[in-house]
Amino acid sequence: MEDKSRNIQQMFDNIAHRYDLLNRILSFRRDVAWRKKAIKLMDIKKGQRVLDVACGTGDMITELRKQIGFVDIVGTDFSKNMLVKAVEKGVDADLLAGDAHFLPFKNKSFDKIMIAFGFRNVTDKEQGLSEFYRILKDDGRLCILEFSQPEGPLFGRLYKFYFRKVLPFMGGIISGNKNAYEYLPESVYKFPKKDLYKAMILNAGFKKVEFNPMTFGICDATICYK
Repeated sequence: MEDKSRNIQQMFDNIAHRYDLLNRILSFRRDVAWRKKAIKLMDIKKGQRVLDVACGTGDMITELRKQIGFVDIVGTDFSKNMLVKAVEKGVDADLLAGDAHFLPFKNKSFDKIMIAFGFRNVTDKEQGLSEFYRILKDDGRLCILEFSQPEGPLFGRLYKFYFRKVLPFMGGIISGNKNAYEYLPESVYKFPKKDLYKAMILNAGFKKVEFNPMTFGICDATICYK
């Protein structure tokens, strides 16, 4: 499992220079709208302390700054190259390298936690959820924004073709790393189904789970209540 995590870390280090561009192109800019909605669902108040796990180049943090004035934000990611890009973009937050399995924060440190398109890369999801629960304050919220699988038969087939054929080809050309964009659909299709996913979250201690599918079910903002 440690080897797998290191391989994923290296992969994201390698594609950091094209990550933002590819997100916009390959999602047809829908990733921007998904982030906006996810942050609204979190109901973040001014003055609250927020952690962005797997913050990447800081797009969630930037959107949060746009929506809400004063918020104390910390961003963490296991890819140092992603954090370098965030710094280059002028992302306004305390940024530090960190692993979602072992977060370097005290119990009940944050009012809200968000992780966007990073939970599928957490190799031990139960451990990750346990850490999120540990550092979240009582009555806090966790938002997991992640790709999903559309349920409609026609759109589902189109999506599968795009995700498994077109996306790796385009991603490979633009990033120079085809393996990274072959990993993406593989990680989405291996992601736990909703019943198991919900059970994992509840087993970690969360009292309530809400799914919020977007764009025909391509993406879901899952809100977990402590």
